[in-house]
Amino acid sequence: MKFVNFVKYSDLQKIAGARPAHFAYADRLREDGKLAIGGPLTDDQGRRIGLLFIYEAGSRNDALRFAEEDPFTVAGALSSSEISEWRPRFMSSDLLVKAHRAAHQNGEQTNTRLFANYAKYGTDLSRLTAIRPAHWEYDRTLESGGTLALAGPLADDKGGLFVYNAHSRDEAMSYLEQDPFAREAVFAECELHEWLIEGVNPDLLTLPTVTESSSAAH
Repeated sequence: MKFVNFVKYSDLQKIAGARPAHFAYADRLREDGKLAIGGPLTDDQGRRIGLLFIYEAGSRNDALRFAEEDPFTVAGALSSSEISEWRPRFMSSDLLVKAHRAAHQNGEQTNTRLFANYAKYGTDLSRLTAIRPAHWEYDRTLESGGTLALAGPLADDKGGLFVYNAHSRDEAMSYLEQDPFAREAVFAECELHEWLIEGVNPDLLTLPTVTESSSAAH
């Protein structure tokens, strides 16, 4: 099962001090098949304000343990950490790997920019159900155009994670605003941040089985 950890920083000095240990910890999780992908989130000015991790875990308790043992958490550097089971409907491993910023260490540059929309749905489930087919069709349009890197609902159907491939935040915002979930007010809250991929395990960029995905509507 996959779990999203949506994190916000509180103390940048503590973040800086714990960063080497955090990197080493994240590397171990990826090598052990427990972290599919992760990296920092930035605000409109490019400042790092948090993290987005996608864990591979057998249970929510396992995912909670991964988060609790992170050096950033141990250092008391975080203001919040939201861990939710996530059911991906689409993932472009090509885009996600291309966005991996490890290439910078070799003097190379990645031209692939990703923007994560961490959305919460409203409480009107009938509206969610009615608009969902149009939302799916919109997702397929983005997929075919190469502008959707991943998408899927939270398991409790109270929100979702959608990651756009865009040249700028304004372009990514346009994709968000054209989504039927946005136009028809299914989205109650959205946080859109650039996501800097600093680690990826391609073997974990997989979709659920047919049985699991049959219940993974968003």
